Amino acid sequence: MPFRPWNHRLIGVASGVSREPSIQTGGEPVEELLDESVPALVQPAWRERFSWLVQGTTTRGSAGPDFDLGLFAGASPGHVVHEHWNRLMSATGMGRAVHARQVHEADVSVHRAVPRGLTLADACDGHVTDQSGVLLAVAIADCVPIFVVAPDTRAVAMLHAGWRGAAAGVLERGLVRLVEEAGASIGELHVHLGPSICGHCYEVGPEVFRALQRPVPDAPAPIDLRGVLADRARRAGVPAGRISTSAHCTRCTGSGLFSHRGGDGGRQVGYLGMRE
Repeated sequence: MPFRPWNHRLIGVASGVSREPSIQTGGEPVEELLDESVPALVQPAWRERFSWLVQGTTTRGSAGPDFDLGLFAGASPGHVVHEHWNRLMSATGMGRAVHARQVHEADVSVHRAVPRGLTLADACDGHVTDQSGVLLAVAIADCVPIFVVAPDTRAVAMLHAGWRGAAAGVLERGLVRLVEEAGASIGELHVHLGPSICGHCYEVGPEVFRALQRPVPDAPAPIDLRGVLADRARRAGVPAGRISTSAHCTRCTGSGLFSHRGGDGGRQVGYLGMRE
């Protein structure tokens, strides 16, 4: 597959933003590699270490119409979105995929007997599997895609976290489901907090700080949601050295990503699975 280091000029962003990726707090910052065949941004250390893993966050792409994968909230016609899903599955070599309507809560579903093609599960904000050949996917456009890998157990979780989901405990619930359903141990887990809106661009009201149990400001202020989630992962027992944070922002790094706050109707997806 044609991987190369990320560069904003490779993706063809209409905004013309050319700032370098901002460094995030809470987890080792990484600049994902661009896999042009999907197209997607891929965690480079995981690609090198876990050859059996399929992982990434899709981008708009550099040619043709935007690579919009929004089945429930998107800017493209339904038949085009389904074509994009077929392309994603073909490019990743995965014959089965699971997605669901997301409701910004903490329900996490476990998937085993998944038929071929795209399965739309009951509404939830996270997925777990210990079966190879199953691609787990969540849709994002500012929220955080959370990738969790249990390499010894060979199980994975793909989670979606906006501030409401983070406050509800979707990260912690995903970790518990990996331990209870797949037999993983907290100490073996690797967590990557993927491309999302950064701590400089995400201004929220005091109620969000309160819900996330952070010091509450007197007026709207920026918050680093990935930093909050990294701290929660550490508190749950994930080793700090196994938590990484994307350097890409959906708003300010010109990374070819959809941003709800930026006025985009399209959706990228975070995807994760184990090769057959």
